[in-house]
Amino acid sequence: MNIIALALFVALGARASAAETIKIRVYHTNDIHGWIMPRPDKFQPRRLIGGAAALASLIGKETGPKLVLDAGDWWQGTPEGSLTKGQAMADVFNAIGYDALVVGNHEYDAGADELASLISKMKMPVLSANTYGADGKLVPWVRPWVIKEVAGVKIGIFGLTTSNMRRLSFPKHVTGLDFRREAEHARAAVVALKKAGATVIIALTHVGLEKEGHRFEGDQTIAREAPGIDLIVGGHSHTFLTRPIRQNGVLIVQAGSYLVKVGRATLEIDPETKRVVESSDELLDLWPDRVGEDPAMEAIVAKHAETVGKVFDIVVATATAAMARDGERENALGGWMADCYRERLGTDVALQNGGGVRADLPAGPVTLRKLFNVMPFDNALVKLYMKGSDMRAVLDNGVGMTGRVAQISGAVLEYGRGKPAGQRLSAAAIGDVPLDDAKTYSIATLDFLVDGGDGYTAFERFISSETTGILARDMLAECARRQATIVPPAAGRLILKGD
Repeated sequence: MNIIALALFVALGARASAAETIKIRVYHTNDIHGWIMPRPDKFQPRRLIGGAAALASLIGKETGPKLVLDAGDWWQGTPEGSLTKGQAMADVFNAIGYDALVVGNHEYDAGADELASLISKMKMPVLSANTYGADGKLVPWVRPWVIKEVAGVKIGIFGLTTSNMRRLSFPKHVTGLDFRREAEHARAAVVALKKAGATVIIALTHVGLEKEGHRFEGDQTIAREAPGIDLIVGGHSHTFLTRPIRQNGVLIVQAGSYLVKVGRATLEIDPETKRVVESSDELLDLWPDRVGEDPAMEAIVAKHAETVGKVFDIVVATATAAMARDGERENALGGWMADCYRERLGTDVALQNGGGVRADLPAGPVTLRKLFNVMPFDNALVKLYMKGSDMRAVLDNGVGMTGRVAQISGAVLEYGRGKPAGQRLSAAAIGDVPLDDAKTYSIATLDFLVDGGDGYTAFERFISSETTGILARDMLAECARRQATIVPPAAGRLILKGD
């Protein structure tokens, strides 16, 4: 055989070998937050995007071997999701036939007992290998991992829930629970799955991607410290990873949030060793006019939408201009919310945490549904009296929240973002008068923050408190009705001075 013929033979053999790999599609979603309905696209308002019916239609067209996974935060965020305490999402997951889910932090928003009840209605394994009870054992409502055999390949899937739950949830909702370090439990899960015969390992995580300025151990740390993982399907950070990350040979993927896209990873597996030889991922837009809508899923969505629509589609006000949330800086929506709290409770200052503003408010008719989407949490308003020095610490923490800058009313702050805690404020005024550390001030805020959420530990030093029992979203609805016409407040409350 001459050199040319040999080269041709080798090339043809390589192509034949590649063609014989087993291709398994992994469809993945995360941070759906109850958005099972299609809605107008942000950039093309006349065109609908997203929803469970479009997702079911797209996945239903897959003819090859596949897995369908979700990386947590299933239901909290819309009336359909929240008012059913997740039952709407259970119906969606069951109908599509998901293979596994991981527990996200917002799954605990109604408490552990409600979560256990919801999981009992799921037809697929619900995972979290690092969630322990007071007895030091894995909590009984989750499994650490599962092995699924797909196209003759044993695929091990394990789940991880963020270990930052103490900061992300009401203490009463996670009492007695211990969310342990993710990377350590990832290593243990890989060992256990391989011992059980899995040749492909997938980590299903609600931990988040590490970003510059965010000091926590995320998916990249897991990839570095737990060798043997082939694919990390992540959530929590709401990242639209149009290009997957490769870390230590691990493919890390995430599909954003609110079910406007679905991720589709492709694992190419050697038929002899049953190990991954190549992997890739893509994000697919869920345009109903392009991918279609599954009729059975449309009926499920319509049932839940009808249940809440009679109440939540009532118009209570008109917004003269769109107000968008922005976790990096002052924004009109957060300012309006804080204004409503301060006016209602008659306080010197009001504070809304940036991460608690969950949707933009478009111009035009304002419905109870739109206000619910802005503030879907069952957070109640609290009125506190605090020394000025402790108020300063609260405000200092608020401007230091990367990606979740606090929105305020009644105060003007000048701050530096990169300075150490306690030194971020270069100037602070309340009611046009410099903040006096020795004076007593009143502040309206959310009970979640008073309990230490988002690192607001300075609230613990309040002098006295008045619990209103009024949910923040109900107060916003009351405020909208009273104003009738919502005008965005003027800017100038948060003034960034350098980094």
